Amino acid sequence: MALEDLDLTDRKILSELDKNARISYSDLGKKIRVAKETVKYRIKNLEDRDIISGYHTVVNLSKAGYTVYRLYLRLQSTSPQIEKQLANYLIKSRNVVVFYRINGPFNIVLGILARNNWEFERFWNDLKKHYGRYFSKYHFSMMTEYFEFSRPYLLISKDSEKLSFPTMKQSEPENLDELDFKLLYYLSDNARASLVSIAKYLNVSVVTARYRLKNLISKKVIVGFRPIFNLHALGREYFKVDIWFSKFDRAQEIIQTIISHPEVAYTERSIILSDLEVDIETKNFESFIAIMDFFQEKFPEDIRDYSYYSLVKNYKMKYALGF
Repeated sequence: MALEDLDLTDRKILSELDKNARISYSDLGKKIRVAKETVKYRIKNLEDRDIISGYHTVVNLSKAGYTVYRLYLRLQSTSPQIEKQLANYLIKSRNVVVFYRINGPFNIVLGILARNNWEFERFWNDLKKHYGRYFSKYHFSMMTEYFEFSRPYLLISKDSEKLSFPTMKQSEPENLDELDFKLLYYLSDNARASLVSIAKYLNVSVVTARYRLKNLISKKVIVGFRPIFNLHALGREYFKVDIWFSKFDRAQEIIQTIISHPEVAYTERSIILSDLEVDIETKNFESFIAIMDFFQEKFPEDIRDYSYYSLVKNYKMKYALGF
């Protein structure tokens, strides 16, 4: 299966869900001019085929009072049994929100959610206590900016737009209470949940659930609702790229050119690493190299170098707040 094998209706549905996964069947039907029941059937079919594997809520983690730390690990002296134990440990950890198996100089990359440096340190010390003897090399950094983007490549047209969803950027934390965090936790991987099911989970009225949800959206704590795509089912490969600049007077122009590319799905900045990080979802390695060649040819005196890794397996991606 590849994206090109899907018909126009399916691609329109994927494109609209990618911008707003909470859109109703009827509103989506009106947008793409098909019947509500057709939309419902098509979405169920896309889920059954594992093209859509779930729905997540995009939260501005800075406004929720959190920071994301990225940790790279190189393994040594392991066995399949030890690696399975390590994987289970990381999957169960509430601090671990992203867990990828990757190729390249490191084997594992983690996104660690913590309220401060000391909470991250406690996680790291506990991880070393249990499995540190299996790490031959490690590197971590603190993320200062992280944006998700909608995917214009799903439906290339003259009207294609690229929306941005800030997951991490400089923001003052909002004053959130226990019910807010409980709501964020429930929606973290259940973005299309109905107000009735939200109210039931929170043990409040539908009116209260609606008010709380609208309040988190108006405060821009919740910045979007998006599907989780099975990239393999769409015939896409994921590449994470670190880019270093040789000079910085055109940095903003370079960054804007790169993030406007239809296959750039995420961009990040962090303390202690590269000048720009981007995540690219493209057809294969050859098309990835073509994209990077294009960037380097456009800015030959400005882009000094880049490194990359590709995804082997996605073990976990769940921004679950409230712990």
